[in-house]
Amino acid sequence: MLKKLTGLALVGAIVLTVPIAAFAENEQGAAAAAPTSKSTKPVKQLLQDKAQIFGISTDGKTSEQIKAELKALNAAKHTEQLNKAAAKLGISTDGKTAEQLKTDIQAAVQVKLREKATKLGVSADGKTNKELRAALKAAVLPKLQEKATKLGVTTDGKTNKEVRTELQAAALTKLQDKATKAGVATEGKAAKEIRAALKASKESKRAEAVNKKAAKLGISTEGKTSEQVFAEIESALKAKWEKQAQK
Repeated sequence: MLKKLTGLALVGAIVLTVPIAAFAENEQGAAAAAPTSKSTKPVKQLLQDKAQIFGISTDGKTSEQIKAELKALNAAKHTEQLNKAAAKLGISTDGKTAEQLKTDIQAAVQVKLREKATKLGVSADGKTNKELRAALKAAVLPKLQEKATKLGVTTDGKTNKEVRTELQAAALTKLQDKATKAGVATEGKAAKEIRAALKASKESKRAEAVNKKAAKLGISTEGKTSEQVFAEIESALKAKWEKQAQK
């Protein structure tokens, strides 16, 4: 739940991002502040500095040309962000403008937020996505604190994000200890990889135990899954117990 809320917050942040028209605003603001011909030089320098940051060549270009390229780059980045957000939410982008896509994403995020709200008993009536996200964050806080207490993580004076980061670190340490006890290497592995390795180790040990039991009962394991062998073991043991009961 905590991870999902964080994901929705990130998607929401992307949706709220709009193509920056700051380049035009900066130029207008500078011109208003100093309407003389001398104001042209600092404005162009400002545009050139921004262009350099984004790897845009300014050689032989006018301020208007540089500004146009910066706006085009910004629009492309914004569209890329919207496409990523849409893909995360399973929304088709075919034939849609940035505004249409933004509207679809906002609607999808709202549906998901309302679903979370229903699960947590939070009223969504009359709330914007931002207000609903804040309400969900407040509702999740007690669960976050409870989890922190179990893992020995203090929450005093910390934001939800800080507590969540410490919880992840504490959970990873606990997982690593568990893996070490099970003889599973953890070096250079993420939590997901350690869990997968622990699961594989557990399944391997179970299969080994099943095979040993099968060997004792004279059951062949060749070409059979652990489940099939286990089923045959149960059947053989049941027959053995029934035979003993008849004596």
